[in-house]
Amino acid sequence: MKKTIKTSLAAFAFAAMCASCSTTTPITATSNPVGNKCGEASTTRIFGLGGSANVGINAAAKNGGITKISHVDFSTKSFLGIVTTYTTRVYGE
Repeated sequence: MKKTIKTSLAAFAFAAMCASCSTTTPITATSNPVGNKCGEASTTRIFGLGGSANVGINAAAKNGGITKISHVDFSTKSFLGIVTTYTTRVYGE
């Protein structure tokens, strides 16, 4: 019985350590047609520190060579709240 409990606790601890959460939120849309280009700007922060400060729409559009934006998505991916990645994706022509 003790072995089963220890194994269960170890499995739970491993699953908790590997847990992550990801959300994607649409930010804006325009009347421009959906293009075939996608630009991305992202940064990773550890305990909320570090990372690039430029993850805006302008930086993502520039990275994708986009001049006419059709829509923008913003996503956040977090690993136990320790390591968090912020990404802005811009779609257009």
